[in-house]
Amino acid sequence: MDGHSLNNIFEETGYLFLYDKFSYQFYVSGLFDLVDQERIISDFLSAYGFDEKNSLFFDDFSFHFNCFHYSHQKQKMLNFLRTDYDEHIC
Repeated sequence: MDGHSLNNIFEETGYLFLYDKFSYQFYVSGLFDLVDQERIISDFLSAYGFDEKNSLFFDDFSFHFNCFHYSHQKQKMLNFLRTDYDEHIC
C-alpha cells in the first residue's frame, strides 16, 4: 500500500499523528505491504485507542497490528472453510 493511501486512512480515522510519527518505519518495515484491503487498517485503528499524549513505540504498534491482522486472516480462512452443513455432521 502506498504512502498516500496510508496517509488518507490515518487522517480519516483521526490518527494522522501516528502516521507522521511512524511513516518512515512503515516504509522501511513494510508493515502494511501484505494488507490487501484498506478496511483492515481502518478497522484496526478504530478498534484500538491511541492517545497522542501517551508515548508509543513502533514495535508496540506493529505488534498489535500484526496480532489484529493475523486474527483477521484466520477468521477469514475459517469462514471460507466453514460449510452450511457443519451443524448436521454426526
